Amino acid sequence: MWQVFLSFSDTRLSESMTHEYLTKMPVSVRTAILRFRRWEDRQAALFGKLLLQRALDCRNSDQGSSALDRLEYTEAGKPFIRGAASFNISHSGGCVALALADSGKVGIDVEKIRPIQVEEFFRYLPEISEFKLCDADLRLNMFYSCWTKKEAVLKGEGTGLQAPLEQVQLQHDTAIFHKQVWHLQRIDCGADYICHVASSVRHAGCRIEVVNF
Repeated sequence: MWQVFLSFSDTRLSESMTHEYLTKMPVSVRTAILRFRRWEDRQAALFGKLLLQRALDCRNSDQGSSALDRLEYTEAGKPFIRGAASFNISHSGGCVALALADSGKVGIDVEKIRPIQVEEFFRYLPEISEFKLCDADLRLNMFYSCWTKKEAVLKGEGTGLQAPLEQVQLQHDTAIFHKQVWHLQRIDCGADYICHVASSVRHAGCRIEVVNF
C-alpha cells in the first residue's frame, strides 16, 4: 500500500515554534534545513522531515527520530534510510507531500497551479501538444498532470530532472522509463494543486493523511 502524508501552510511559523520543531531533528538534518535562505524553503524542508518522522513513527513506534539519524543520500541526491520503507518528498507553494511504500521504489511530485506558457513545453511533454487548440484552463491542467506524473517517476528512479522528461512515456495510469513500468495515482491536494505518486510496484490502495503543524 502507498501512504501519502500532506501538510498545508502558506504562513510562516513563529520563531519559537520553528525552534521547537528543529530541536526534534538530528543535528545533520537541522543544519541542512537551516542552509536554505528563504523561510519558505526552510519551512518546506522542515515540514518534509516532520512528515517523514511521523510516517516512520506510525510504522515503528518512536523510531522516527532515530531513523532520521540514519538518513543517507544517493549520488544523485535522493534521500533514503537503510532498512526503512521507500519514501519521497515534494513541495510546492504551501503544500508538502510525502509518499511511503512498503515495497519497490516510490516517487511523488506536487505542483501548485500557476499560469505558464504551455506551448514552451511541447518539446518535453509531447502528450500535451494535442491539447493546443483547447481552452487555456484545460491545457494548463493537462500540463501539470503530465509534468507531475513524469517528475514522480524520475524522482522515484532517483534521477530527478537529470533525465529528460520526454524519456518517460505515459500510458494512462502507468508510465515506462528505461523499460521499467511505473504505476501512477493522482492524489487530491485541493483545487490549487496537482499531485501524482509513482511506484515501481503495483499497490492495492493508498491511504492519505493530512497533518497540521
